[in-house]
Amino acid sequence: MNENARRIEVTSTDGVRIVGSATGEGPGIALVYGAMMMQPAWARLMAQLPGRTVYTYDRRGRGESTNRSGYDVRWEVDDLLAFTSALPQPLDVYGHSSGALLALHALARGVKVRRLVLYEPPLASVREPKLTEDLPGRIFDLVDRGERDEALSMFMQHGMWVPEEDIARLRQGPRWQEQMGYAETGGYDITITRTYPFDRAVLARLTMPALLLYGDQSPEWMQRGVRIFAEALPNCQLGVLEGQGHNAQFTDPALLGGRVTAFLNE
Repeated sequence: MNENARRIEVTSTDGVRIVGSATGEGPGIALVYGAMMMQPAWARLMAQLPGRTVYTYDRRGRGESTNRSGYDVRWEVDDLLAFTSALPQPLDVYGHSSGALLALHALARGVKVRRLVLYEPPLASVREPKLTEDLPGRIFDLVDRGERDEALSMFMQHGMWVPEEDIARLRQGPRWQEQMGYAETGGYDITITRTYPFDRAVLARLTMPALLLYGDQSPEWMQRGVRIFAEALPNCQLGVLEGQGHNAQFTDPALLGGRVTAFLNE
């Protein structure tokens, strides 16, 4: 958390402590990240959301948030429910990637949101290539054996389909050591994506104004999945960020922040 952030700490239903923060003043927006991130990774996007209170949190097993043995997607949805219930209302929500799927889970369980923004929620049924059922367990086994470097490499190569030569470059970067510390969460995000129960009837009940975004440089299957989600939400706009891929919060936070702000101010 930055020095101006106000600490937020809640306890989830299974006793896991979830730690987050509030930064800024104004209407509230909660950010839900996807794989291999922690709260500081939002900094560049947060700078493009002026005049708002931005709420962030670390998902279980990352940052100061604690964890427990095993994994179930429902536990992470419980975490998000606990965090958002501690925040002032009304509340906007922005979800990225598998974090967008967690947001949809929470909405299906009754979380009240004023406006919803989702960036590239992955739809497993159109994903190419498919995520294998045994991949999370293989990652967990490597972590249990203390082979965190190999676990992170497996997630990157088979969960994110990062080429081997790029993995070698990432190993030399500043975030690899950090991400090794929570490599098991790669298995969490694969599980979230693989098991998300796409249900048009459930999505049709989410009537708040929504904006779904994707980058025109993202894989075709990702773009197609976002369009399918947008068609299923009854009050949804669809937007495309030119020149962007899956991580516009890093590559062009000003462009992304501008689109998000314009939608929230409508």
